[in-house]
Amino acid sequence: MPLDLTPSTRPHGAQRAISATVLIIEAFVVFFAVLVAHQLVREDRVLTWAWGIATVVALVLASGLLRRGAWAYWLGFALQIPVVLLGLQVSAMWVVGLAFAALYAYGAIKGHQLDAEKDAVDARVLAQRDD
Repeated sequence: MPLDLTPSTRPHGAQRAISATVLIIEAFVVFFAVLVAHQLVREDRVLTWAWGIATVVALVLASGLLRRGAWAYWLGFALQIPVVLLGLQVSAMWVVGLAFAALYAYGAIKGHQLDAEKDAVDARVLAQRDD
C-alpha cells in the first residue's frame, strides 16, 4: 500500500501543523549544531557552515511549502538525511537527527490520518444537515 501524504484542504490541518513545527524546530537545532561543529571541526569550517546553512534554509523553505502538495512532505523526509549526517561532525546529531526524523514521520503520517478522520466527520455532519 503506497504512503499517501496528500495534505488536507483544511487551512490548519494537523498534518501541516505538526510537520511544519518539527521542521522549524529542527532548523534551530541544526543551526546550533553548526555552531558546535564550528568549534569541534576547525579544519572544515567552510564545509560545516555551507552544509549547515543550506540545510537550515531548506528546512525553513520546506515548512512553508507543505501546503503545496505531497511532494513537499517527501522533501521534508529527504531533508532528514543531511540532518542525520551532521552526526559526522557532531556525534550527538546521530541521535538527535534520528529523533527528529521519527518526529517528522509521525507528524506527516499521523497528522494525515487525523485530518482524514476530521474530513470524514465533517462530511457526515454536513450530509446530516442537508437531510
